[in-house]
Parts: sequence; structure tokens; C-alpha cells
Amino acid sequence: MARQTYPLEALRKLRDEKAEALAQGLGRQIARTQQAQAALAEREAQRRDHAARAQETVRAEQQRLQAGAVSGVDLRRIADFQAATRAQAEVLERAESAARQALAREQTAEQNLRVEQAAREAEAKLVRNHEQSFHERQAELAQKAEEEAALEQWNAIRH
Repeated sequence: MARQTYPLEALRKLRDEKAEALAQGLGRQIARTQQAQAALAEREAQRRDHAARAQETVRAEQQRLQAGAVSGVDLRRIADFQAATRAQAEVLERAESAARQALAREQTAEQNLRVEQAAREAEAKLVRNHEQSFHERQAELAQKAEEEAALEQWNAIRH
């Protein structure tokens, strides 16, 4: 008896293809999430470096002020520097915040793809299991038919 083809083979192939496509999409999304994480880490480092440099410069200028060796021009330069430092700090904080939001979006997209991928994998596995049980049942029927044919042949020989 020839092996019978699985009647839902097209469905199984479709489910497998969808699961594979989602797995590839998830891989790309994971890469985007990692890029967003790297961008956020870079923005955080820039902000911290700027804050440390600004604090060091302000401390040095305060020491000069305390030493008394400054003029009005120096005072004006220090005030301008502090204003520029605050403005740069705000720009860096906004960039960090934007990077943090981008990372959150990418993580959400990744999580959604992971959930969808799990569902597609479950569907594909269900269809593969159904196909396996179909083939097992067909093998059982074929074996039973062979046994019955052998029994009939044996009975025909005996009579």
C-alpha cells in the first residue's frame, strides 16, 4: 500500500513558513533593540562625561575666584560658561530621553514579535503533530490491511 499524502500538507507548509518568517523578523528586531540599547548607553556616557567635565571646570574656576585673581571679564566668562554648560546638559538630557524612548519602543516591538512568534510556533507544531499522527494512523491501517491479507491468504491455503 502506497503511503498516503497528508491532506493538510499545504497548511503545514504555510504554518512553517509563517513561523520562519516571524523568526527572521524577530532576529532583525532584536538587532534593532540592541542598536537602541547601544545608542542609549552612548547618550548616557556623553551626558555623564559632560557633567564630569563641567563640574571639574566649575571647580577650577571657583578655586580661582577664591584665590582672588579674577577680573570682571573673568566673572562674565564664568557665568557664560555655566549658562552654556546648562544648555548643553539639557540637550544631552533630551537626547538621552529620546534614546530611552526609542529603546522602549524597540523593546515593545520585540516583545510583541516574541508573543506572535510563540503563537505561530505553537500553531506550526500543532499541525506537524497532526501530520505525524496522520502518518502513524496510516501506517497502522496499512499494517492491519497487510495482516488481514496475510490471514486471508493463509486461510485460503488451509482450506
